[in-house]
Amino acid sequence: MSSTLNTDREEKEWNFRITSQRLTVVKTKSAQVRKAAALDVQTNLPFLLNIPQDYDFDSLQTDKQYYATFKVYTSKDLQGVDNDFINFFYTLDVDQNPEDFIKAYWVYPTKIRFELQEVEEP
Repeated sequence: MSSTLNTDREEKEWNFRITSQRLTVVKTKSAQVRKAAALDVQTNLPFLLNIPQDYDFDSLQTDKQYYATFKVYTSKDLQGVDNDFINFFYTLDVDQNPEDFIKAYWVYPTKIRFELQEVEEP
């Protein structure tokens, strides 16, 4: 995790889950908030990628496919999470697919964070 994004407060609020590489399309991006809206090609679901401060933001092109490597984090604050889904967020040692996190993002967008590490052209 980038040292500029890795504050003690954030480390206490989020659990690192997996690192994944997925074929994605960058749909839009915002330099002001350092986020990019990406579309996962396999699931056809959009999700937000947080872009670290030390990443060359301008190198990301919209409407272009990339193999995006990103880290997935889940919130430690489970307030508002339905009891049926608590184990999904609470149990850290279970191997879960990246698709599960992308799908869960649509139900709990404030409880899942994706942080871009790098991109490669297919």
